[in-house]
Amino acid sequence: MGKRRPTISEPGGAEGKKSDRKAIKLAQYWLDRTDNAIERIVSLENLPEPIDCRPGCHYCCYNQPIVTPPEALLIGCFVKETFTDRKRSELSERMVSILERTRDKGHDEVMMMRHELPCIFLVDGRCSVYKVRPAICRACSSTSAEHCATLFEARDTRARLRCYAQIRKIFQTAHAGLIESCAAMGCQSNFMLIAEAMHDYFRHPRPIEAWLDGEKVFHPREG
Repeated sequence: MGKRRPTISEPGGAEGKKSDRKAIKLAQYWLDRTDNAIERIVSLENLPEPIDCRPGCHYCCYNQPIVTPPEALLIGCFVKETFTDRKRSELSERMVSILERTRDKGHDEVMMMRHELPCIFLVDGRCSVYKVRPAICRACSSTSAEHCATLFEARDTRARLRCYAQIRKIFQTAHAGLIESCAAMGCQSNFMLIAEAMHDYFRHPRPIEAWLDGEKVFHPREG
């Protein structure tokens, strides 16, 4: 098993409301499972090729990650607790820029533009919410950073990274588990692009409580 990850609380108290922590714990549970499963694969001595990802390599961060509501709530909570006012303001500017550029575009169109759309949390070549990054980012791995650079520079939107199918399956399992858990709780369970999810999170006065109450907190694009 991997090391236990640090947890965070909902703003408003050292531990936050007990009900609010349910959403945070749900996200952390599946993200911990994702990390542990990936660590087991990466640690195998007979792995044909090692994972070549390293700090500062951010080609895959020129993307709009897809997140589930619990992941969005966890990330939003982390931002509220750890970002300074200046960092929040800079994040808001990046978020508005992305939303303006992708307005009225479907998912496929956004994916075709990915080389022009860095993740809103990419700052100076690094993830500013790395501790709480979503499952899709944890599973985005490559056995050749050079290949990633070549694909990025060629702007080939249909080419795939050199990664292990087992790790991609781990991500799919985590996302399915998160969505099923949301549905079982009677809570909104849409997939969303991260910029849209954060926009809705910070517009709502009580996003976690409302989501747990079964309200529609997030408004993902259609198509």
